[in-house]
Amino acid sequence: MVKQIFSLLLILVSVPFLAAENNVSVDMELYDTVYRTRNSSFDIFWAYGITGNGVISFKSTGNKNVRADIVTDITFPDSSGIPVILLKKAYVKARFPSFRVTLGKTRLGWGEGFVFNSGDVIFGSTSPYVDLTGTEIRSETAWITSIKYPIGRFSFLEGIIKIPDPINSGFGEIADTSAGVRLYTKAGSIKIEAGYYIDGEDKTYDISSTATIENISIVAFHRPYISLQGNIGPDWYINSSAAIPTGESIYTELIVKDTFSISFGLFHMIEAGYNNSVTFRIETSVLPYLNWNEKNGNPGSYAILIYPEVSLNMGSAINLSIRSIISPLELSAQVTSGFSWNLFEGFNLISFATINGGDGNDTFSWNKSSWDPASDIIDGISVMTGIKYIY
Repeated sequence: MVKQIFSLLLILVSVPFLAAENNVSVDMELYDTVYRTRNSSFDIFWAYGITGNGVISFKSTGNKNVRADIVTDITFPDSSGIPVILLKKAYVKARFPSFRVTLGKTRLGWGEGFVFNSGDVIFGSTSPYVDLTGTEIRSETAWITSIKYPIGRFSFLEGIIKIPDPINSGFGEIADTSAGVRLYTKAGSIKIEAGYYIDGEDKTYDISSTATIENISIVAFHRPYISLQGNIGPDWYINSSAAIPTGESIYTELIVKDTFSISFGLFHMIEAGYNNSVTFRIETSVLPYLNWNEKNGNPGSYAILIYPEVSLNMGSAINLSIRSIISPLELSAQVTSGFSWNLFEGFNLISFATINGGDGNDTFSWNKSSWDPASDIIDGISVMTGIKYIY
């Protein structure tokens, strides 16, 4: 394992010297972190340590028709206290006279939304459990082949293939392959996006939020979606999708209702004096067939979630922000406040404070009713203060 890590680092360090037309960047974050947690005996105590993350990116710059990027993500520590090195992206994009090709590990942005996006049928963007301290909330990637074919000035067709999860030597069963197609176009000032994705991965599906049946084995899902975007002063966007099991099943109706979702968002930026600006964003995720009554719900199974965000930019130096995910039906929320001060070029002082409010069995809670020391780390509150340096 150690040899593999050093080999990877040696390759990464050597790349810029092997090709002159590369752009190499390092984004490093280091934080002093304090959080409320529990030990194996479930006694509450305050923990302190240093957490960090480093992203190394190699981007090609020498060919206007070809773009490539390799991004590694190094996180320290994880729950085991051991550094984790992940290949986050590794892709090539090529532009031919009549079409575009993307091949490799990357993320495709289907639908619209910063936190909640029902149109993201490839990765899924409706879960309330996200890290609100990041500049990019949804960042999951996958090995994908994509072909994009323009059909007009503002229109294109895109087809994708997503490889199955590997089981041996990086290969998976071909029957588990996922694929999809989308159409992107405009009608006046409104952007219209619609598509279909078949999720071929075998999975066990839990519909206990709407029924008493649990752990149904599903071979694959059909995932149609539609997304609209426009401007009414603020930018607005709305998405909708559902998952339909392939084949015949007595649970098809229940699963379609369970997964039918609508997300809606507004984004607006206004000037606030000389060289200052305030941005507002609000997004809502609605799964109308889930629980609308707190006494019948389980954490994460409620019909509506709301994401509000306000950010104040003072020149190019100081940023203040507050973000929250609210579960209004059970009156629980996670709130994250952030502060960033750009002292020098590429060097920022950063601080985040995150607090959960709600009962022990709510989606967000101060004292969790159930606690798993192996997976649960933070209980109620965490504070991070540190630096971010890009070079």
